[in-house]
Amino acid sequence: MAHPYSVPSGIRLNDCIFSEPVALAGWIPHQFAGISAIFVRDPSWAPKPFRPLCFNEFGNNAPPSAWLDNYDVVLRAAQGKELLISVCAIPFSTTAQRRVVRDELIWAYNPICQADAQHTRSASEPQPLPEPAIAQRHPIGFVPDCKATG
Repeated sequence: MAHPYSVPSGIRLNDCIFSEPVALAGWIPHQFAGISAIFVRDPSWAPKPFRPLCFNEFGNNAPPSAWLDNYDVVLRAAQGKELLISVCAIPFSTTAQRRVVRDELIWAYNPICQADAQHTRSASEPQPLPEPAIAQRHPIGFVPDCKATG
């Protein structure tokens, strides 16, 4: 039985717990939805020595090509260092929900392969929905129509 105060192993980025990074070479994608992070070892990063290069969202049973669509860019950014991958499972999530989490991670960690992603939005990205109109609120409870008499 796990200790009630045990901390899961992995990397915490914002409010997401990612798995321990493993070598990308030979790695087999999981069959769940979530966020992936590609890292390189970097002793200047703390508390764990892993610098994120990019974050991607993926859906259930995503093909391997969906996990890292910018592989050439990431490979160049790694400058010969071993690429590592880590995942954060977000089951029962929609693509839009995962993109929000991905964008928050990009904004917070400014990964080198997505440094300009927070300033531009492609036409294929879903645009925020307009806020719903709020109906006129009525007072709660019994409010008699009191008119001054006399």
